[in-house]
Amino acid sequence: MSGFSSNAKELPQMNSRCRDADGFLGTVLYVGPVASAKKQTEVYVGVEWDDESRGKHDGSVISRETNQIVRHFKCESNSPNAGSFVKPSKLDFGVSFAVTLGDRYVKPDAPLLAPNDKFEGCFARTKSGRGKQVEFFGEKKIRERQQVGDITKVALRGEGVSHAGAQPEELKAQAGHLTEVDLQGNMLWEWEEVGKIINQLEGLEALHLNSNRLMNPVPLPPTLEKAALTGGFTSLTRLVLNKTGIKGWEALATLGDVFPALSELYVAQNDLSDIDIVTATTGGRVEGFSKLKLLDVSECRLTAWSQVKVFGAMEGLETFIVNDNDIQESEEAEEGEFVNLKSLQLSGTKIKDWGAIDNLNSFKELRALRFNNCPVTSTMGASEARGIVIARVEKVEFLNASVVTTKERGDAEKIYVRRVAREVTMQAGGGGEGGGEGDPEKAKAVLRKHPRFEHLKEVHKASMVPLGEGGGTGNLGQDTINVTVQSMAAGSCTMEAIRKRVPSGLQVGRLKQMCKRAFKLDPDLQVLHFRADKGSLMAELGSGGEEDDELTLAYFGVTDGSMIFMNEVDLKAKERERIAEEKRKLEEEGRGKDQEEEMMRMEGIKKMQIDKERRAVGQAAEGK
Repeated sequence: MSGFSSNAKELPQMNSRCRDADGFLGTVLYVGPVASAKKQTEVYVGVEWDDESRGKHDGSVISRETNQIVRHFKCESNSPNAGSFVKPSKLDFGVSFAVTLGDRYVKPDAPLLAPNDKFEGCFARTKSGRGKQVEFFGEKKIRERQQVGDITKVALRGEGVSHAGAQPEELKAQAGHLTEVDLQGNMLWEWEEVGKIINQLEGLEALHLNSNRLMNPVPLPPTLEKAALTGGFTSLTRLVLNKTGIKGWEALATLGDVFPALSELYVAQNDLSDIDIVTATTGGRVEGFSKLKLLDVSECRLTAWSQVKVFGAMEGLETFIVNDNDIQESEEAEEGEFVNLKSLQLSGTKIKDWGAIDNLNSFKELRALRFNNCPVTSTMGASEARGIVIARVEKVEFLNASVVTTKERGDAEKIYVRRVAREVTMQAGGGGEGGGEGDPEKAKAVLRKHPRFEHLKEVHKASMVPLGEGGGTGNLGQDTINVTVQSMAAGSCTMEAIRKRVPSGLQVGRLKQMCKRAFKLDPDLQVLHFRADKGSLMAELGSGGEEDDELTLAYFGVTDGSMIFMNEVDLKAKERERIAEEKRKLEEEGRGKDQEEEMMRMEGIKKMQIDKERRAVGQAAEGK
């Protein structure tokens, strides 16, 4: 393992980091004798391991003397198996940044590993069984590029760095010119040591500290406090603190004066769940970090939009990453909120309603959006979900890192308009023959869920068949279109596509019968999609219901030259969906029953308490 060396003579500090010879990292939570040890005077280190599979217990043991449980420490993760006791000689407590840097980047006058372009005593066995010496060409050229003085960026990931260096100015003389340092996955735990590193690298612009378990910086340690009082570290503009054990916004906000010039701050996989409580005293707005342009709070245990909203006062914020938080909704941006926000990422959130996406139109400068793996799109294909998001968010130019072209937007908006119009028609009672009477109020409710519908219908009316009409002109020649139907079903996907000239008023149900004759697949098992041309989005020919079968090709926007694809219903997937839905309903019923039983139990307890109080009052009155 890289950089492992035991410091057996030194005992570690509480909360410091350690690692064993196999590379497992942990936190020191106890130093001293152990009640279950044979030698009661022998010192052990109580460790909570990052990987609980390395541990054996929760910090408690059975005493050899009393046979009782003795707890020496408690695992912060509350895991029953993350802890163990290890002899200090079996652990490494880290090395200095200065030493690691010197070891990684070889000095010019150091002995060559392959002085004659060959590794001495190093052979590889050939196919014939003979040994061939391993050669190494270009060592000198590689070494020339490994000089610290000639580079501005270094990466020392997982090297066991735990502190700056033994001498105050050791690092400054060696690497004071560095502009970017990556210390991901090391053993740093004190902010004081982080401050010492930054203090000696006067030109440092970017620092990566992700996956270092750092202590709470409140109160600020001496080096950081001094920096905050003297204007802070003004050269540092990018700071990566992902998965560093930050607990609470207060701890993070304390660093605002220390790093006043930050334009990029990454704090993913930390705990900022208290942010709305902390900011209640500041009018619901975060303070500090006034120059931030990018902020990443992915997987920070945020559960409500009110916790996102507090960042709205950051006037310079352009990119906001909120992925993998349990947020279920969004709100419209108020006056003065997120005024310069150009990019927003909401992937992996719990958003379950399209209204949350509609609200993003209030972010006037928003041009890029990441939105996938959310409940509202869970039952859709990627193409279908993408089209709906494009249609609902007016100004988005990049969706999930892909450019939204003018043609893609036009196609998406037309498909969206037809989809909404069909839903409105169904609710209003125009769903086809035998559709029955509709409910105008339900139709209005549908429109309220689609605030851009009327605008988009007006924008595209010239290029679309009038909604609610079959699209016929009365002229048979003008009312027929050429379509190609291709089977994508497993049993017939190798069959040649069929090309037909059909009426634009052909009902979807009739088309399914045509597919049945050509590809031998029952209409109930068919799922039809179409694409106007190769560059267009794929759109459904209905959602599979009987009412959709009565609608026409023109209604869905199938035009001359369109390609129609027949897929087969996945019966197993349908069954899984049905089972999952039944399970969900049972769970809801179970929760409701449990809640009802709990209420009855609480009412019973309350009644007993009231009766008890009444009896006590009665007894007191009799005593008088």
